Amino acid sequence: MIRNPNFRALVVLLLVAFVLAACGRDEPADDASTVPGDPVAAIEAQAQALRDNDLVRWSRLGLPPELHARTEALWNRRLAEAEPADPEEAREYADVMARLTAPDAERALMRDIEPKLAEFETEIAGQWPLMQATAGIFLNAAIEANTELSATDKNHGQALVAALLAWAQPTLFTDRKRAREAIAALSATAHELDLPTLEQARALEMMPAMEKGGIALAGIKQAAKAYDMDLDASLDGVEAELLSRDGDQATVKVSYPLLGRTISFETQMQRVGEGWYSADAIRQAEADLAEAGPEVAAATSTPADAPTQAAADAGSAD
Repeated sequence: MIRNPNFRALVVLLLVAFVLAACGRDEPADDASTVPGDPVAAIEAQAQALRDNDLVRWSRLGLPPELHARTEALWNRRLAEAEPADPEEAREYADVMARLTAPDAERALMRDIEPKLAEFETEIAGQWPLMQATAGIFLNAAIEANTELSATDKNHGQALVAALLAWAQPTLFTDRKRAREAIAALSATAHELDLPTLEQARALEMMPAMEKGGIALAGIKQAAKAYDMDLDASLDGVEAELLSRDGDQATVKVSYPLLGRTISFETQMQRVGEGWYSADAIRQAEADLAEAGPEVAAATSTPADAPTQAAADAGSAD
């Protein structure tokens, strides 16, 4: 296996986004986190938050206020108890970020990546149809075998695989002009993130992590545009249709354009208080809190009379 931190610089900000659980740069308006009172509007509001690179707002729209507060408290508690970063991972992260933020980053990275692009052209491009078919079989089998995914989730995942594999052509990734544009976007994003070490990235509490994540998301979007993947256009094109509603439960069909295709899936929504949220997101957050153990769950509980951010937002909007 080739270990080349220069080549990995092209994708390092994706790792940053995962480290931060990304998305959210601009400070939301006073009522930005007020959850809409119907399931379709709730989905559209989350899509708009992602369109705006605002994970602070996105995260608050994603869970009921009390559950969001407990999730944030658990994140921060785990942060305080976390083991130090692996030294090798920390070294590689710092090396990549240093390369991305160096004064001559774009020229140096393009110089270092050029041999890899040439190698890809000569050794992989000719085998791509077979590799593409093999990747499709492997990815679809992995999705099908995942017991945590519903049938709807599996169909959505397989549709994404088909769209991405059809888009991923060797000539796209070996185009030097596109590579330079992507490197420029990632370099600018690394400067704006200002997280030169893995320790700094991992030390962020939940809301600061969301803010930094929005910067990373914006940079990833810009880099993806160099390869004709317009994620903002996909978010602009999100359409939500109410299929059924029974009391506090609803089923919504969500569709969005991606790489010349229309991707659709169904999602279950649940009403809590006056807002609507993803039923899966609620289940996952509650399971995470339960897995932390009763002592941790109790320690992260929000007192009943403590004001939440969403409540404050709603109050300011009135």
